[in-house]
Amino acid sequence: MQSPHRPSLLRKMNVRKVLEVIQSQGTLTRADVMRCSGISAPTVSKAVSALLDAGLLEERETAEFSVGRPGKLLQLPRFSAQVIGVVLDWDYCSIVASGLDGFLHEEKLDQFKTPSSYEELINIISQKIMDLVKKEEIPALGVGITVPGLVNSNDGRIFLASNLHIVDGQAPAVDIAAKTNLECILVQKSTSLCLSEKTYGAGQDLEDFISLDVTSGFGMGAFTGGQLLDGQHGLAGEIAHITVEPQGGRVCGCGNLGCLETVATDMALTHYVSKRVGKELDFDAIKELVKQGELDITPELDRTIEFLGIGVAAAINIFNPSNIFITSRLFDLQDDVFSRMCELAKNRALKPSSSSCEIERSKGNKYLGAVAGIINHLANGLGPRLT
Repeated sequence: MQSPHRPSLLRKMNVRKVLEVIQSQGTLTRADVMRCSGISAPTVSKAVSALLDAGLLEERETAEFSVGRPGKLLQLPRFSAQVIGVVLDWDYCSIVASGLDGFLHEEKLDQFKTPSSYEELINIISQKIMDLVKKEEIPALGVGITVPGLVNSNDGRIFLASNLHIVDGQAPAVDIAAKTNLECILVQKSTSLCLSEKTYGAGQDLEDFISLDVTSGFGMGAFTGGQLLDGQHGLAGEIAHITVEPQGGRVCGCGNLGCLETVATDMALTHYVSKRVGKELDFDAIKELVKQGELDITPELDRTIEFLGIGVAAAINIFNPSNIFITSRLFDLQDDVFSRMCELAKNRALKPSSSSCEIERSKGNKYLGAVAGIINHLANGLGPRLT
């Protein structure tokens, strides 16, 4: 006996499919959507109506010189609707508005130093979001919040942020939603970068790829079989806290010793360079000193990319991805750093997996990651993916 809920479920899946076609292909007519999706004209029409009502699509007239009777063009809203991206980090936090097409309104980017208390953090972010929405007078469909930490996907609470402990055990999306009355979603930073590649970047047509963020921590997001790897609590793919220096390793923010995160990141490099020169330097200062020829960081850089190569090789062996996208500023320090790291990783990984894996620098950014987080959440609300 057929389930009475099946037709409703199929309608939802078709609505999501239509949205995903326009996300990947850009501005289309209804006829274009029908051809690209394989869905019938009446079903496409109903799905488009639902998306227009939800504010997730807009339509406009074609050019006046078009031949015949052209259909209206469907596109993701850029200025008629917006989402808000919030990036939490150990040093600075950021808020930015974006169209639903991923076009960042960077002129509205607001960055501020991370406060010392959680309560102050939530109050500042909530007020800035409300000021932004009120000023622009554009409907805000939701807020995507990213954090460099372990997020429980079941309740939106942060298990651990090893470099931002004021948010440990907290649920920022819940608290910001209560103050702004907007739909909010919290996503682990590395996962958001992965969603960014899938939604707007080079991962749109890929089924199996990994996104690595090795800036302040060693975060990983993975798509496998076209689905975001999640796990019981949303923590699948967590390799940052694999022990790689059991003897004499640094204390990690998780409390353990010698985690991969302590040796294979931008922040790890700044720690070891600062330790050697005897004063605290940030990454920008180190980069400038290297550029001016006033500082040789060869020992620290070689060590960092060797451990990074180990981490990348582990990801290749475990997940067998077609592509790995890496976000790191290490590769800006010397011209050959990226190629050297790739060679180290390929030499350590199993040949059957590494030979067919393309390692690339990520073209996304943390702001687009936060935006992709809320866009993905809104898409999930439409229904499951139609494969």
